[in-house]
Order: sequence, then structure tokens, then C-alpha cells
Amino acid sequence: MNFKKLGKIAVAITLASSLVACGGAKKGVAANVGGVDIPMEAYYKSYAARVNQLTSMYGEDVLKNKEDGKKSTDELLREQAITDLTTTEALKQDAEKSKITVSDDEVNKNISEIETQLGGKEAFDTFLKQNGLPRDYVAENMKNQMLVGKWTQEKTKELTPTDDEVKKYYEDNKDKYFKAKASHILVNDLKEANVLRKQILKGEDFAKVAKENSKDTGSAKNGGSLGEFTSGQMVKEFDEQIAKMDAGDISEPIKTQFGYHIIKLDEKTPLEFDAVKDQVKATLQQEKFKEYVDKVKKDAKIKIYVDTKKEVELPDEFKNFGKIEKEENSKANNAEKANAKSDNKTAEKANKTK
Repeated sequence: MNFKKLGKIAVAITLASSLVACGGAKKGVAANVGGVDIPMEAYYKSYAARVNQLTSMYGEDVLKNKEDGKKSTDELLREQAITDLTTTEALKQDAEKSKITVSDDEVNKNISEIETQLGGKEAFDTFLKQNGLPRDYVAENMKNQMLVGKWTQEKTKELTPTDDEVKKYYEDNKDKYFKAKASHILVNDLKEANVLRKQILKGEDFAKVAKENSKDTGSAKNGGSLGEFTSGQMVKEFDEQIAKMDAGDISEPIKTQFGYHIIKLDEKTPLEFDAVKDQVKATLQQEKFKEYVDKVKKDAKIKIYVDTKKEVELPDEFKNFGKIEKEENSKANNAEKANAKSDNKTAEKANKTK
């Protein structure tokens, strides 16, 4: 099992929790962003597309899952639907202030390229039909994505940190940049992690406990050793814990997407500025960008009227919106088309013989 992140740190949009002011509901309106109403129809489409695509692949029961232990997948989808709509609208308004635009010609060119890749307009229309998506909806969403993408490029350029800012950030956050050697024990349960940690603190050999209990089989056979790594290579929670530790420390159990870790830090040395300058610059740029997005959203005075804690009663016209056509249905439709073509050819031949 590999806990090291792949690839370089990239600057990307980080959407923070919505900053909303709850107001009285307006009929037919899901939210208001900077004085612009987002209609319930847009919310229904955004939510239905997410639900239908997910359930088409995993079944209805997936909506009941509680990924974070508190909210069901269905509630999280409702939150995502309205958050994406309000955030997109806020960024569009900021793009307009900055005179950043995307023309219909640019969108049409993009669609034409996709059509070519799929084998033509008819193939693209078939693809949209199989995914329950109208062409105008796809075009509108594509335009929004292209606009936000162009806006992101422009803003990240504007927010590029100076050399002095990068150097200061490094000096203020030196502990975050290190080279280390560490071992860990990974288990699924917090209670088990606490029991194992107590055994180690009482004198049990860490390597022995790791070999016998860690579910990370790759490192377990080496006594839990992860070898040498640098900051930024491990998952965030693991990295943050290492930054706080001194050589010889045994950590409290920490939770990551993989489970609960008990970490033993063997060695840690700071990384010099020149070795991490690009990483520091990218991190600072990302933080500045996130702060800017948060400000844009706050200034937009977002008001959300839908209650994402309640189940959505989808109107009939939206129940199949974004629903992926199952393979057997697709085959049946193709068979019907083939039969229809065959019947037409037979009719043509019959007419010619008359």
C-alpha cells in the first residue's frame, strides 16, 4: 500500500464551505447570488443529474451510505448541487467585473471537437441521450466551466506570490518542510489503535506489533518502516503529524482516508529553502487563491433557500434527468433501430417491384 502522493502540487480551485445568509424562501428560487436568482429548475437538474448518474452505477442503496458518519450520500449530493450552482454564479459575476468572457463561438468549437472525437454530431447526440442530458444543458454547463477555467488562469497569474512573500512563508512555516524516516501501524479501528499504542508505550517492540497487526502489509513485513520521504509526499494528516513530532516520538492515533495510524518518527531534518522553493510558491499561491475565492463568495452575499437536510421531491420532468441508459436498454434501442431500418429497406424493395 502506497501512502505517498503522486505528482507535483498544483494550483487549483479549492471551494470552501459556502458562506450563506439564510433568508425567507422565494417561490421557485433555490438561492440568490449577488442579486441574481438561481431557479429551482437549475437545482433540480443539478441534483437529479448527480443522483441518477450515481444510482445508475451503484444502485439506489448508495444514497443511504453515510461516508462521514453523519450525513447520507443523498444529503451530501444535495449540498454539492446548490454549492456548485452558487459558487459558479459568484465566480461568473467576478469574471464579468474583470471583463473575462467566453463566447458562443468558443463553446461551439469545443463541442465540435468533442463531436469529432466521438464520430460526428449523431454520435454525440446519441451519447447525450444515453446519459439523459439535453444538448442545451451541456452547452450551458460547458460555457460555465470554460469561463471559470479562464477566470482561474487569470486570477492565479494575478495572485502569483513575490520572491519575498515565498521566502517569508518558508521562514514562518519551516516545520512543514522536512526529510524524515518513520514507521507506522495501520488499523481500521480507533479502539484497536489505542490498545496497540499502550502496548508499545509499556515496552512492546514497535516493529513486532506492526508485523502482527498492521493492515499495511507492504510496510508491516519491514516492521512498519516507510523508509525515507519528504514533506508533501504523504497524505495531509500524516504530513501534519510528522511536522509536530521529534525523533523517537510515538504519535497518538491519527485518522486518514486509509484508517488509523500510529506513527514512530525515527529521523527528521529540515529542508533548505532552495530545495522546496517551488513547492512553497505553489502552496502559497493556492492559499492566496482560496482566500480570494472565499472573499468573492462572501462579497456575493449568497442566500440559500433550499433546505439540503430535507429530501428533494423531484418533479416528474426531472426524475430521469442525467440518468445513464443501461446497457441492455441501449442494446434494445439499437435492435429496434436496426429492425426499423430493415423494415424500411424491405418496404423500399417491395415498392420497387410494384
